[in-house]
Amino acid sequence: MTLARNFVSDCQGEWIAQRVGRPELAPLGPHDIEELEALLSEERYPAGATIFHVGEAPTRIGIVRRGAVELSRMLSGRRVVVQILRPGDVVGDVGLILRMTSPYDGVALEDTVILTMDSLQFHRLLEERPRLARRWMVSISSRLVSYHSRVLELLAGSLEAQIASVLLGRAERGVVRLSQSNLAELVGGRRTSVNRVLKRLEEQCLVRVRYGQVVIIDEIGLAEVAGL
Repeated sequence: MTLARNFVSDCQGEWIAQRVGRPELAPLGPHDIEELEALLSEERYPAGATIFHVGEAPTRIGIVRRGAVELSRMLSGRRVVVQILRPGDVVGDVGLILRMTSPYDGVALEDTVILTMDSLQFHRLLEERPRLARRWMVSISSRLVSYHSRVLELLAGSLEAQIASVLLGRAERGVVRLSQSNLAELVGGRRTSVNRVLKRLEEQCLVRVRYGQVVIIDEIGLAEVAGL
């Protein structure tokens, strides 16, 4: 789905400097931030819109500014969710660097804003700005760790262990902002089965289920369920 691109407002470069990768490991200078900001455009997608398809060659990198993007693909007749991107997550850069097509579909789970940059500008920026190049290396390394964690989630064992692992891995200050449908897609299970597991975890006083989110009450107990 192609939407009109708009130039971004001020301070988006500073926001990226604080949210992409790990700022403490590769800090950016003011000139890095200024040049980065000058090259960014903004794309908006309504919930349910397809942002890119499996097999497409990326022409721009994207950084999720608001909303959420589901990365998934069909395997053996069923849709498998690879990852869910949140604000600060990057997509498209690895495909540009390695000249690879996308291995998954990208769909907006909610109204989403993505900051984008043209591929030629991206390559030039990395060549001319060593600090930005280092930050991107840190960002890619962080995502590699995240994907390793995702593999462990899928290999956690029982559905209960998988759900516990997903909840622990996606909690922000003890809260997991995922619907039960999203959670079911992440573990490859049925929504009704996920609902039963969440009720059992709630009865054990490990979590509290709310609309569109799960609150972790006992992190240590939930880790035991996950086998961690």
